[in-house]
Amino acid sequence: MWSLRWALVARAAEALFMAEVGIRELKTQASRVIDEVAAGASYVVTRRGRPAAVIIPIEDAEDVVLANADEFVRMRRRARQDHAKGRTLSLDELP
Repeated sequence: MWSLRWALVARAAEALFMAEVGIRELKTQASRVIDEVAAGASYVVTRRGRPAAVIIPIEDAEDVVLANADEFVRMRRRARQDHAKGRTLSLDELP
């Protein structure tokens, strides 16, 4: 399950907003890439042209960790179930 999720994230990220860096280039340019990531850039690391990893700023990594925390996963599943059953509120009904 994790590998499928990772593959989907890597492909989506690559297509949307991340630059690519090949693993060889990363080996020779690691300091530059890390400096750019620290400044907000994100990269998809490729091996033989295929996504293998993602390098993102630590702030974004914290969001990924929190989004996959058990409590938030349960909340999202519950919300999706409620939505499927029609248990929703309009924006006007929100407190």
